[in-house]
Amino acid sequence: MEYGKEGLIFLKEITSRRISSISRVLTVGKDEVLKVLTVDSKGYIDLSKKQVKAEEIEQCKARYAKSKQVENIVKILSMHTNTSIGTIYKKAIWPLYKTHEHALDALKEILSGNTSILDNLKIKEEIKNELLKIIKERLAPQPVKIRADFKLTCYQFEGIEAIKRALLNGEKLSTGDIQIKFNILGAPLYECSLITINKKEGIEIMNRALDEVKKSIKESNGRFEPKTAPEVLGEEEKSLSEQLKEANSKENTDDEEGEENEEEEQEGIKPNLATFDEKAFNINNS
Repeated sequence: MEYGKEGLIFLKEITSRRISSISRVLTVGKDEVLKVLTVDSKGYIDLSKKQVKAEEIEQCKARYAKSKQVENIVKILSMHTNTSIGTIYKKAIWPLYKTHEHALDALKEILSGNTSILDNLKIKEEIKNELLKIIKERLAPQPVKIRADFKLTCYQFEGIEAIKRALLNGEKLSTGDIQIKFNILGAPLYECSLITINKKEGIEIMNRALDEVKKSIKESNGRFEPKTAPEVLGEEEKSLSEQLKEANSKENTDDEEGEENEEEEQEGIKPNLATFDEKAFNINNS
């Protein structure tokens, strides 16, 4: 758990489904989002996994990721200014939650130019300057890749040349900072991609480039068919080809699990839960 705490999770609070092995739902060393049920006078904590909703998991992971970023900044500030971590949290971080949903949101606002937030903190001037320096280094916008997939066909006499011309016309909308690239995934499927630190601007430029490709290919009696809208590639946003790979992988995994369950049913094997009756698993979610 966070802050080095330990908690107990009983078998009945792991999952409501019938399982043949605990390892199917819990993995040693993996971070899990759990719900705190009770904390007694001695500090013992009872946890639950099955009572956590899917949307709560995503919210908790997002909040935890933000908190880890803030923690890293605090640690660096502590080393650079020889100030205790507790003092920094008390005087510079916790006050930010009074005006913002999360301290990281306030730090990003400072980065965007609102330094008045720093003026309201009761910390030394040298610590303020060092904090500003650190957030500029740690929270500076990182380049992201934006991609869209589409089909492009032209069955006229100059079909290949018409496709080349349409893609080149789209690339001409590149700017000094943003270069648009087109690649073939496997005819007639193509991808448009670019790298930028400004997500909004990148998506707008890509949309204009795709509109230009569509306009050009139609002039040659060809066809443009979008498959995916421009999106930022990342853990939650994946391209069409990546989604297909994941779907195939999941299908293979489900087939393997289905075969395993079918074999157990045929052999009359039932999940052995008796050995776990009334026992608790100590989940140290560090």
